[in-house]
Amino acid sequence: MRSATLLAELARRNVIRVAGLYMVGAWLVTQVAGTVLPMFGAPGWVARSVVILLAIGFVPAMGVAWVFELTPEGLKRDADVAPEASIAPQTARRLGRLIIAVLAIALAYFGLDRFVLTPRHEAARTAQVPRVRAVRATTGIPPVPAKSIAVLPFVNMSGDPANEYFSDGITEEILNALAQVPGLKVAARTSAFAFKGKAEDLRKVGQVLGVATVLEGSVQRVGDDVRITAQLIDTRSGYHQWSETYDRKLTNIFAVEDEISRAIADKLQVQLADAGGQALFARQSIDPRAHDFYLRGLTLLAARSVDEAVAAFQQSVAIEPGYAQAWAMLAEAQALLPTYGPEPMQVTNANAIQSARHALALDPDVARAHVALGMVYSNQMRWADADRALRHAVQLAPGDAEVLNQYAQFLEGVGQLDAALVVLDRALQRDPLSAISGAIRVQLRLYLRRDDPATAAARIKALISAHPESLFVHRSSTLIYLALHRYPEAEAQIRMAGLPGTRDPEAKALLIRGIADPAQRKRAVQSLETSADNADMRRDPVVHALYLLQLGERDRALQVLETSDYGRSSSITSLLWLSGFDPVREDPRFQTVLAQLGLPYTPESADLP
Repeated sequence: MRSATLLAELARRNVIRVAGLYMVGAWLVTQVAGTVLPMFGAPGWVARSVVILLAIGFVPAMGVAWVFELTPEGLKRDADVAPEASIAPQTARRLGRLIIAVLAIALAYFGLDRFVLTPRHEAARTAQVPRVRAVRATTGIPPVPAKSIAVLPFVNMSGDPANEYFSDGITEEILNALAQVPGLKVAARTSAFAFKGKAEDLRKVGQVLGVATVLEGSVQRVGDDVRITAQLIDTRSGYHQWSETYDRKLTNIFAVEDEISRAIADKLQVQLADAGGQALFARQSIDPRAHDFYLRGLTLLAARSVDEAVAAFQQSVAIEPGYAQAWAMLAEAQALLPTYGPEPMQVTNANAIQSARHALALDPDVARAHVALGMVYSNQMRWADADRALRHAVQLAPGDAEVLNQYAQFLEGVGQLDAALVVLDRALQRDPLSAISGAIRVQLRLYLRRDDPATAAARIKALISAHPESLFVHRSSTLIYLALHRYPEAEAQIRMAGLPGTRDPEAKALLIRGIADPAQRKRAVQSLETSADNADMRRDPVVHALYLLQLGERDRALQVLETSDYGRSSSITSLLWLSGFDPVREDPRFQTVLAQLGLPYTPESADLP
């Protein structure tokens, strides 16, 4: 009896009709939002927020319908309206007609979407496939594999910009986990993070990165609690394939990352390497503070703030000495230090080896520890050791673009230029927006005469425009412009190629002017040989000799090459294959230097890993 009375009262107050109108209207709004928002490049969380807000609004709407009645004078509390003054029956009829109208609009939209918009979209996409394939065939770009993904930077929803490193680090860990899955192409961090903060159409992202799907999401961290949302989207259709929200403690962060990675692998129908169910992430318990410093280090290393990255990784392993991945990344950062700062190579080499051995003692399959060893052995010109370490790293992580890039740099350094280009192209398939790989590729194609001077100049100009902040690009472009005898461009680039806070770039510019103008050559040679502003140019004997040669100092250049201790001071033997060394290429003294250095080195196996 009470339930009948309640239903009658709900009907009298029009609560049931308001509920029906709200639900039909909410469905229509969500459908339109799901279609319209992606057209404007809105991230997926915007559409999700619309659904959540509509769901939250249902209860207040019902409360208003129960408490208030619509009268000719406006909304009044139901208790304050006399029965004879109530117009609830008229309101009920209006609500009924409104429900029918909204329902008709919803059905019309459903029919339009089902029978017009979706078929047209699918037809357009199908028609586009042959054109995309044709473009990729003529440009040498491989077709987009169905089992491919880019992990876009997760949005920091914590309300504190200082937590940006945390959401970026979570993104990178999930990306690295997916890169371990055999048969799955994963876009590298550099390229995926190029879209950070940009509301790009995901179909464009898919075309640029050569992937069929993208994973995007958000991270909200409050104290020890973290909420991670993730969704998988097909870049060809724009449709959602999967989404999930995880509320966890920081102590369970690895389990969440593993769940997300496994869900993606399942949706893309790729077989995980561990048929026995082994986690993609280490099951060991890692102190959240150590993990936090590790994530900071990843972000700093990606920005090439290498000394700060080293400090962050050192704090991580100090808190958690058994953290193999942190030891491995510390080793890699230490191996990179001399390239991005004044640290003596013999010191950084020793530190990197020690850190890498710590990592491998904890886990012999940490690929980045083998990469760090390969980098150090290359610096020390222990070619066979470097080859073995880097090959092993590629075998452990064949989908890791950074591993491939380092192996390509090794092959370039030892004179295996054709093989280096093959491996580098594999790296660029996963990391097409990489500044470093892109610059090395321009160099290699120029060395191998695969590109004419005009093409090489156009390629490096495009890289400079895309990566104006990259020291590596500025350094590489200086050498490329020198090889092309385009001296004004070389001078502009060498001015930007120095480390922040280094000495007056005018001393570097003088070297370029001395190469271009014989009248300034004597002063340029003197600056190269004696100026404190050019001390860094003398630190590496290959760089020193290269500039001496181009300044016309042939005997002095050969003397530098003959008397230097390369095992302690040179990490850029790839420059030996530059056209700048052509004047002494056949000189017996130069040939003797190469023989003493064990160059060119032939790998133990001709087959690339």
